[in-house]
Amino acid sequence: MRWLAIDHGTKKIGLAFSDELEILASPFAVWPQEDERTLERLARLCKEEGVQVLAIGLPRHKDGAESVTAPAARAFGENLAARTGLPVRFVNEHLSSAEAERLLRERGVKPEKRKAMLDAAAAAVILAELLEERRAKGIRATSLD
Repeated sequence: MRWLAIDHGTKKIGLAFSDELEILASPFAVWPQEDERTLERLARLCKEEGVQVLAIGLPRHKDGAESVTAPAARAFGENLAARTGLPVRFVNEHLSSAEAERLLRERGVKPEKRKAMLDAAAAAVILAELLEERRAKGIRATSLD
């Protein structure tokens, strides 16, 4: 199943895709958050890329409670799902940016490039965790559960 993961922010969104077999989560791009225009671009991208499911990062605190930005991420995901007709999964994104920063630093990405890539890398971290959880539960790539 082909997933599109979105690390939602008020100014930028990070995008990452899975492959059809749900093995890889790959950073794709960082786009400016332009509300309606962004939803239009994403709907078009989903169609072009054969996306079957959306994964939206949901900001949570360490204790699991949703952060103050969570309602905006949830509304964004629901709007995109309605526009595309695709199912949406909200995924805890706690520490995804910190993990993405660590991975980029370990790979030797220079600080100025890390900043530009961070949101897409965070989306890939969110997606990789979701895919790993699905594998651990024995959920096949052809099933949504």
